[in-house]
Amino acid sequence: MGESGRIERLGRTSRFFLACLIAGLAWIVAEVAGGLLFLWAGVRLWRYEIAPLFLDITSPLVWALAVLLIVPLSSLFDTFTRQSGTRRARLFGHLAFLMITGPIVEVVLNDHVFRTLFGRPLYTYLVLPTFEGSGSLLSPFYYATLVMHRPLTEKLTRDSGE
Repeated sequence: MGESGRIERLGRTSRFFLACLIAGLAWIVAEVAGGLLFLWAGVRLWRYEIAPLFLDITSPLVWALAVLLIVPLSSLFDTFTRQSGTRRARLFGHLAFLMITGPIVEVVLNDHVFRTLFGRPLYTYLVLPTFEGSGSLLSPFYYATLVMHRPLTEKLTRDSGE
């Protein structure tokens, strides 16, 4: 049985949760590796304020948010664009979606959820900050890295009849 058969044997819900975990892992890898790379170069792009790890460049709270939000938001995007354009066009559309919605969601969560619940932000951007450090002019590029999860999570969340 090939890879496709093994994936199809998993139920729809199991595939969805697996996709969420994979996308969350992609977030962790991109954030930690990118943050460490910039620290190595002498630039601190951001600092986590709540439950910081790895020289304050990440937090398990953002990991949980990544697992909970990336695939559901991507699936919502897919629902509206499933039949539009070529596979390549959909990939670039998804990239644009990530680069626009990611920064909006991060500002809303940091400003309106974490500052309200904890009295302080989850993180603060230090380079080209916007919205009192809840965003950065560089944020769209951070979210562009999330496209790396796309091929596998798209395959997992696709219905077997497609």
